[in-house]
Amino acid sequence: MDYIQARRDFLKVATTSATASVFLPGSLGALGEVALKSEDKFIRSICEMCSSRCPMEARVINGKTVLLQGNAFVKEMGTSLCAKGVAGASQLYDPQRLVTPLIRVGKRGENKWKEASWDEALSLIAGKLSALKERYGARSVIFSAKTGEQYDLLCSFASAFGSPNVFSHWSSCPIAIESAFKQTFGEKLHRDFEHATYILNFGHNLFEGLDIPLTKAMAQFSANPSKKLVVLDPRFSIIASKANEWYPIKPGSDLAFVLSLLHVWIRDGKYNKNFVEQYTIGFDKLARSVKETTPQWQQPLTGIDAKVVERLAAEIYEASPKCIIDWGHKATTTKAEYQRSRAILMANILMGNVEKEGGIYFAKTAERVNALAKEEIVPELNNPYPRPLVNEQRIDQAGEMGALRFVSRRHGSLTAIPEAIMTQTPYEIKGWFLTRHNPLVTVANPQKMKEAMEQLEFIVVNDIYLSDTAMMADVILPEVTYLERDEGISTIAFKSPYYAMRNRIVEPLHRNKSAIEIIRDLAERMGLGSHYSWKSVLELRAYQAKGNDVLLETLLKRGAATFDVPPLLALEPTFVEHFCERYPQSRVWLDKQGTFSHLLQKLKTPSGKIEIYCEEVEKLFKGYGVPSSVDMDVKQGFPYVLTSGKSAVHTNGHTQNVPYLNMLLSTNPIWMHPSTAKIHGLKMGDTFYLENGISKEKATVFITEGIRPDTLFAYMGFGHDAPALKRTHGKGINSSKLLSLESATLCGAMITNVGVNIIKI
Repeated sequence: MDYIQARRDFLKVATTSATASVFLPGSLGALGEVALKSEDKFIRSICEMCSSRCPMEARVINGKTVLLQGNAFVKEMGTSLCAKGVAGASQLYDPQRLVTPLIRVGKRGENKWKEASWDEALSLIAGKLSALKERYGARSVIFSAKTGEQYDLLCSFASAFGSPNVFSHWSSCPIAIESAFKQTFGEKLHRDFEHATYILNFGHNLFEGLDIPLTKAMAQFSANPSKKLVVLDPRFSIIASKANEWYPIKPGSDLAFVLSLLHVWIRDGKYNKNFVEQYTIGFDKLARSVKETTPQWQQPLTGIDAKVVERLAAEIYEASPKCIIDWGHKATTTKAEYQRSRAILMANILMGNVEKEGGIYFAKTAERVNALAKEEIVPELNNPYPRPLVNEQRIDQAGEMGALRFVSRRHGSLTAIPEAIMTQTPYEIKGWFLTRHNPLVTVANPQKMKEAMEQLEFIVVNDIYLSDTAMMADVILPEVTYLERDEGISTIAFKSPYYAMRNRIVEPLHRNKSAIEIIRDLAERMGLGSHYSWKSVLELRAYQAKGNDVLLETLLKRGAATFDVPPLLALEPTFVEHFCERYPQSRVWLDKQGTFSHLLQKLKTPSGKIEIYCEEVEKLFKGYGVPSSVDMDVKQGFPYVLTSGKSAVHTNGHTQNVPYLNMLLSTNPIWMHPSTAKIHGLKMGDTFYLENGISKEKATVFITEGIRPDTLFAYMGFGHDAPALKRTHGKGINSSKLLSLESATLCGAMITNVGVNIIKI
């Protein structure tokens, strides 16, 4: 099979001295002739091989990157870095990278280009965007990127241009969780895995969807015999293999299981009554909503015995508040995704684990700790990417009205784009500017998305590779890799705040430019330069740091700046006392229990409290003001459910063509239970079709007992249709082609669990 052979090829490359040009970073062969006599230095920066953006450092010898590892100046990192992070050098030196601007000369998608200078390409883009704005209005151009500094940059440019239509990747990943937190707490909270004693996990696979600090904390947790990890996942994933107990729950039924837990706790009075009474509103409505969601009720829905629910409920309550019911990261499984995420938050709330050690907590940002200390103990930053409100209706009406009223106007819902373009409703869309975004792989029904893109007058793609989406562009801009660029200061906050900064590791190898350079140049050409308070990255950093030379010097040398602020949990008297000892003026905030309870009574919610019941939501989405049993069907009448998830060596649709990572995993066979394979007469490695009402796609079978008989699984991001991606073009299945453009109720999340048939070839 292709993926087994690719593994063998990787091992061969890694051990054959004759192929020095592709040696792994850190090996003697990677140094070449400079191994004994060279300039040798370490530079600290931030990784961007995935959206976790872990602090990292690089060893550079004579201008060549030879080693990538974690930044030990960040305690949670040490020198750890995942395979994707280490492979950053493989991407950097990949001969298949884009190295010069390209302008389309054939039909859209025909893959015919001419090379262009930067001046020609940027002049063309500036002229075309300005022409679209004059003819159809600025709102006729949409902008999209993955969240992070590049997204903030793009949002700011779109705002200066005058378009409200900016889209992040949120709706294809964490939007349900983000929406649930917004409606419940007013902002997102973090998990204290390190100090918890009990974790209930709904398929949050931190050993494949890697975030090094969280992954290390989970690894230590799962290896501790005094702690307990329970995993509910249709697939025997790596996180499931580390669990004390694994239950192969039916796909899409997490909500039913959590509702039954809530029922048991409320029925038996085993919840933190003091916390609920003091900090929340709407408990009575939750109690009524889960009155009938008994363990027996959930059993046929989840496939989990009612006795298991009763036992786990008792164990979690006994462990509280040092327990976490984990909401995960990627939340795009069913139409009820918002309700699932909210129900999980309710479970944590009832256990009273908010702002408690081993529970969940608010980010202690510079602004928050400074307000508590009543002095500036951590320098605060300027925002270098202003985004004044554009007083225009969005094409998806996100944050405004209709089905997406509660979706963030800042992020939007990607699945609404094709219909808006094809119907020209609510108005004409004529252009699209994308940076490092590949919706023809990562968004549902790319067939329809491609059809919509064919109707546009002008498309710009800024990327490292000539991707599937770049194939549809009029102009492709070759961006530098993260190892070749400087950026601004990133704000990171857990129990205390710190800053990190991406520093250039090596000079750009080719004619590539960074997104900051591209956008700032375009702004000047289009008469939008006055929108910014800076012209270069150096000026951007100085403006952002408010001229704080000490902070900038620290970030340049260490890649991260910490401030020796005691970690803070507002409802833990010991933590609060340590904070008050360091900053005596903060004692003014103390309550009778020696805590900062006021932080939980002035939240960014309509009531200022934790909202178990959301009145605003209920008015517009009846039955959604409080968690309830709705929209859990994922089969849609088909016999099987296709699920998808992340691989430890790939990031969505971004890394499949990176040489080292492609050698580790070059395709994505479909996981299938032996009994299911037998029914359809399939053997290991056979090809077959997955079919539903949306598409019919060829796949290869991987037979394993580590999955439910009614469930199939594929690693996401494969099935590329981009000839320039020579290693990955045509390899594997793009499961997005089987997904509907229908989104989850209220939150606008793309739905990635889908019903399918199996057809033998």
